[in-house]
Amino acid sequence: MFWEFFQNPRVAEVYNAGGSRHSKCSILEAIQLCEELTGRELHWSYEEANRISDHIWWIGDVRKFQSHYSEWSYRYGIQEILEEVVAAQTERP
Repeated sequence: MFWEFFQNPRVAEVYNAGGSRHSKCSILEAIQLCEELTGRELHWSYEEANRISDHIWWIGDVRKFQSHYSEWSYRYGIQEILEEVVAAQTERP
């Protein structure tokens, strides 16, 4: 998304850059997936109360960006993103 904009910037435009429904994930789903990908249990805690600024649910709307940059499309879903993160962390000394 950033590369597309860099190649052909549109002055004073504002875009959502969220995952849309394509790569949505709750933090609990992300924890479970990370545990599956690493084969390790993560140490975490869950607080039932929302923080003041937390969204209960948020899905970014990227249709405006897609209408301006019709060649752009999602390349990664949550699975691929987290696989890449785990691989990068595994390679670290």
